[in-house]
Amino acid sequence: MLRIEEVSKRHARPGGHKVALDKVSLTLERGELAGIFGPSGSGKTTLLRIAAGLERPDSGTVSYDGQPLATMSAREQGRVRRQDVGCVWANESWQPGFTVLQHVTIPLLVDRRDRRAATRRARETLVACEAEQCAAMEFDDLSDGERQRVAIARALVIEPRLLLADGPASHLSLGEREEIMYLLAGLAREGDVAVLVTDNGDETLLRADPLLYLCDGRLVTPGPRSGRGTVVQFPKARSRRTAADA
Repeated sequence: MLRIEEVSKRHARPGGHKVALDKVSLTLERGELAGIFGPSGSGKTTLLRIAAGLERPDSGTVSYDGQPLATMSAREQGRVRRQDVGCVWANESWQPGFTVLQHVTIPLLVDRRDRRAATRRARETLVACEAEQCAAMEFDDLSDGERQRVAIARALVIEPRLLLADGPASHLSLGEREEIMYLLAGLAREGDVAVLVTDNGDETLLRADPLLYLCDGRLVTPGPRSGRGTVVQFPKARSRRTAADA
């Protein structure tokens, strides 16, 4: 689903440049949950932004299903971002005055889906993320754990083939971190989605396989894993056309 080949990126800094990524390569198939950990400033967010097509690498290629992103037209890249790639960012924006249900519905409306079908799909996604009780709430009413579940639901509502999550459990309690990783692991295997998740430490990513460490712009394997662990069941998504035409 996702192939990153020899990707490098430098950021301008006073007096020179900072190497964020140095010839990074990664392949991720549907059904896999890959984890990348490393300290703040190690390039994790840059890697996810490049994988999402939101930032261009200085060199190297990013491909979806074998097609390099650089060869796609601007229109095709936009379609891929709207329909195939879901993103969970650390500081996701929220429209003031919107309820959770409205917030989760927005990506479908941007893609010109029928409003009634979009609202129904948003409710189903909140249920799948165990956040249905939040539907009528606003941002300030939510706990940190609920906000992360809602952010994941918003990313999943488009029924993506690739999910990129930037530190979705970094600031949560141990129990909440485990719940979020259960959710992502279940999504990858039961929902047939390629999931790439980052965190500052590896203790949150125990169910990720492969698990990679980003250090000085390079990805390295920290060592063999002891096992994948158990996962929750995630309902299979309906076809996109069926949901839109309902």
